[in-house]
Amino acid sequence: MDTPARPTFLVFGDLHGRVLPAFRFASYWARRAKRPIAGLLQVGDLGYFPNPAAMDRATVRHAKDDPLELGTLDVVTTNPLAQATFEDDPHAPPGLWFTAGNHEDFKELERLALASGKQLDFAVDAYCKVRGIKDGHVKVLPERSTWVIEPPPELAAHPADAAAELRVGAVWGVDGDGPNGRKNLPHRGYIDHRAVDRLAWEEFDVLLSHDAPKDAKRVGYGSEALRALIGVAKPKFAFFGHYGGDGSWLEGEPGETQVYHLAGFELRTRDGHPETGSVGVLEHTAGCWEFNFIGDDDLKPFTRHNWKWV
Repeated sequence: MDTPARPTFLVFGDLHGRVLPAFRFASYWARRAKRPIAGLLQVGDLGYFPNPAAMDRATVRHAKDDPLELGTLDVVTTNPLAQATFEDDPHAPPGLWFTAGNHEDFKELERLALASGKQLDFAVDAYCKVRGIKDGHVKVLPERSTWVIEPPPELAAHPADAAAELRVGAVWGVDGDGPNGRKNLPHRGYIDHRAVDRLAWEEFDVLLSHDAPKDAKRVGYGSEALRALIGVAKPKFAFFGHYGGDGSWLEGEPGETQVYHLAGFELRTRDGHPETGSVGVLEHTAGCWEFNFIGDDDLKPFTRHNWKWV
């Protein structure tokens, strides 16, 4: 008897424009693991700049040496590369859900969020595959209606798993209150405490934030508001990006929130493969959700040089 497929999400660190490479990595991993993917989660710094004139100085500086920084331009209009990645690949995940970091076009994100009305998420691309979760709100996944092409039979999810839902809460921005907080960001680049307060009354399994809970990654850095939110809401997992270094598990006793830092998925290693701890697998098994980083052996065959074809 075949083993039932487990509801599975991939969680990515900062992308800084590498939206299509993330989708292609998900397809590569699904084929390699022979598992369908219900969706992608992402911890901010998507690098969402649909208008080059709105790019911040850091993005412009990095883009001079690495055109992958400009990747959101490849998803905001229909084009052959996005079509091949999003819709022509039967192994592609149905969508990516993200929170906002500090390197984004916040005016455009807020415009799209407002235009979406009462929906808890909003599309930022031409194919409705890349979706922001509204600040301080919870999105329930997977969203089956986002499948344009059903997964191939060998990867089809078992019907018994259809009831497994993942509740994902999002907080936008980074901490601006502490002595080590970033300065001179746009107003929406900072954590809005009203969004944190809203989530404190919600039940959710995963917290997506860009900044860390205070002291989780580096002593004296991070957000006291996020630390307090985790203590009150007690999600199963808290994922964040923003900081350098390999991704890692940081804290969480059994039964408490498991806190993880994810490295940037930037393909800047010596051979161009994903950074250690930049992507992990969140799966529902034995009645609960579990998370594990994807190991280097599975990361190394995928590189910035072959991502369009691997």
